[in-house]
Amino acid sequence: MFKLTERCEGLRSEAMDAKSISSKISAQRAVRFVLGCLKAPENSDNMILTACGISETAVSSPAIIAEGELIVGYNYADDDRGYGYLYSPVPDDLAGRAVLRENGFAPGEIESYFSNREKAGARFKYSPVTGLHEKYSDLSRERSARAAGIDSNHSVIGYEKVLKLGFEGLLKQVQGRGGSNSLYRAMEMLCGAGCKLGQNYAAKARQLLSGSICPRRAKELEEIAERCSQVPAKPARNFSEALQSVWFAHIINTWEDGINANSLGRLDQILYPYYKKDIETGLLTKEEAFELICCLWIKLYRDYDVQQSCVGGCTPEGEPAENELSFLMLDATEQLGFIRCLSVRYSKKTDRAFLRKALGTVGHLQKGIPFFFNDDVLIPALVSKGISQKDARDYTQIGCVETVIPGKSNPHAVTGQTNLLKAIEYVMRDGKSMFHRELAPGLETGGLDSFSDFDGFWQAVLKQIGHILDMTCHGVARHTEASVKNAPRPYKSLLTENCIENGLDFNEYGAKYDYYQVMLGGIPNLADSLAAVKKFVFDERKLTLFELYEHLDKDFPDEALRLELINKAPKFGNDIREVDEIAFEITDFACDCLERLSEKYGLSFHAQPFTFLWMIDDGRQTAATPDGRRAGEILAYSVSPMQGRDSGGLTALLNSIASLPTKKTPGTTSAIVEIDPNLFTDANIDHLVDILLAASQKGLCNIQFNVIDADMLRDAQKHPEKYNNLAVRVSGFSQKFNLLSGEMQEHIIGRTKHRCF
Repeated sequence: MFKLTERCEGLRSEAMDAKSISSKISAQRAVRFVLGCLKAPENSDNMILTACGISETAVSSPAIIAEGELIVGYNYADDDRGYGYLYSPVPDDLAGRAVLRENGFAPGEIESYFSNREKAGARFKYSPVTGLHEKYSDLSRERSARAAGIDSNHSVIGYEKVLKLGFEGLLKQVQGRGGSNSLYRAMEMLCGAGCKLGQNYAAKARQLLSGSICPRRAKELEEIAERCSQVPAKPARNFSEALQSVWFAHIINTWEDGINANSLGRLDQILYPYYKKDIETGLLTKEEAFELICCLWIKLYRDYDVQQSCVGGCTPEGEPAENELSFLMLDATEQLGFIRCLSVRYSKKTDRAFLRKALGTVGHLQKGIPFFFNDDVLIPALVSKGISQKDARDYTQIGCVETVIPGKSNPHAVTGQTNLLKAIEYVMRDGKSMFHRELAPGLETGGLDSFSDFDGFWQAVLKQIGHILDMTCHGVARHTEASVKNAPRPYKSLLTENCIENGLDFNEYGAKYDYYQVMLGGIPNLADSLAAVKKFVFDERKLTLFELYEHLDKDFPDEALRLELINKAPKFGNDIREVDEIAFEITDFACDCLERLSEKYGLSFHAQPFTFLWMIDDGRQTAATPDGRRAGEILAYSVSPMQGRDSGGLTALLNSIASLPTKKTPGTTSAIVEIDPNLFTDANIDHLVDILLAASQKGLCNIQFNVIDADMLRDAQKHPEKYNNLAVRVSGFSQKFNLLSGEMQEHIIGRTKHRCF
């Protein structure tokens, strides 16, 4: 394993400093975007305004090259709320104006910005979301069915096109395609801006060469100048140019709609030809390649980082694709020691050495990185949704765990959000909420006295699930219509297959694959609740449904009964067939519903059993449930068991998760597994590889590991100053423990820490 160079140690410290260069220049993006919009011709549409804002940012922002940098450029990130940066957090006061002066803005630019930023925002034309009827509004308030604004800053664009063609080559593909089509005019502007971005940095490097510098740094600046004169305007010729070109292409992407989960995809695959050629010709050593990867990782650093990169996976022919870069990227992630969002793709064909390396990195870092995706499940799941096998084999992740075909798809991540646990509430009150008692968001499925057996009760729950999903998809469809007009994405369109060919924007169904990921929350709690109802009400007849309802409605006045429901009814996560089958049937039914709803609304809905952080908010809006969960208590994360209820051991837990219909959930069945550090050691890595592969052949789709001790977390709560760099896997992403809310800290501490196989 290679060690960090002195250069990377220094750059790492600078990147992690709250007063770093990146923080000091964060106003650039907001101000330059506004000034660009003001320069746009009158009556420009949203497409042209977006291109003008991005172009102004690329062309006019000062090129800054810090001491020791090899990869150059800053993304000027100050706001991730889409067009929120039109109303920048830069205050109109003496301090705000001083910040802008320090950023190099002329007095006239500062005055223009503050006097015109609202005018710039008003130039964007927005269409309201219409057609959301009262039932949907009730469900949304209940947090059982919600449609977010269509979130395009979850993407992986076609970086390979920039590497192979450069923006000059891309410009040739766009020119002459359509005089009145503003998409093509916007693309032409962006190609010119991409060329100018590299030229600005080349000029800055040459300027620095005129100063008094050491011979080593002079050589590096000469190389930076040559590199930026080539890319991203022209094709990359070697590994260092390819890395620099990817970074430039990425930061332009983040200027379009925010950094957030705009990700980079399979970098070990798209960069490998350049690496291999340079190594074979002697232009590059492995040590130099490692340092360059570290430099890119440092550029990507953020406290909250979901800019995914992926290593491993398979070739278009289905053969293992891990290579030397895959290992170097794992090394860089481990050696830097901070949160760098990295996923690993694997299959039954994957080299064990690669899996040992990846799992070893998890154990050494103890930050929940990397995390793992099973090709043997996800590729068939994607193919089942109409994605070609060749393209499915190239899948990667965005953000937390969302699935995307790089450069070919608009995945509309986190657009549909559901809390399926609410279905049991609606059955208990015949379509009414038990939490917001004035609301009737569900279907009328009959009074409690109408259910003579469990099957009747179960069918009523399924009807409520279908209703929740229908209303979610209805909301997504309405939001989608508005996004076509409100949120054009000309840069993503430039680098997404079929958009240029069809003359359609990324958000106007232009991508080769256009689908919508619907998040299925509450599955473990619902399975546990149904198992409890079956056992206590219908099998053993210890309670009537009405008596159970009374206990739930009053939030368990009888603590002994609550503990009995928790301890004596089977719980998902323990390899108990009875409850695992219920979880399977819930998920399977939801997947089939989404197939029918895809036909109904003319959109492709992909099942995604993933909750992100919404299991907290959803829990707050959910009454007490038959699994023993109290009103307002947090729900289970994604398809992980309810915290603390998986007592059967690691293999039992994995068997339960693997029993779900994972080949019908291309959005991934996400799970976090907590393992005691004493178990996750180098001596046990081979055992963990065996367990991972065995579970994967049973159907395990995605797994994320937290390697942490509960006692340490308790101490970190009491003495946060001692644990500034302690990070944990939270909910599809890793985060420093002391940055989490107390509620989330307690949730993580409450998860079972597995100490045996």
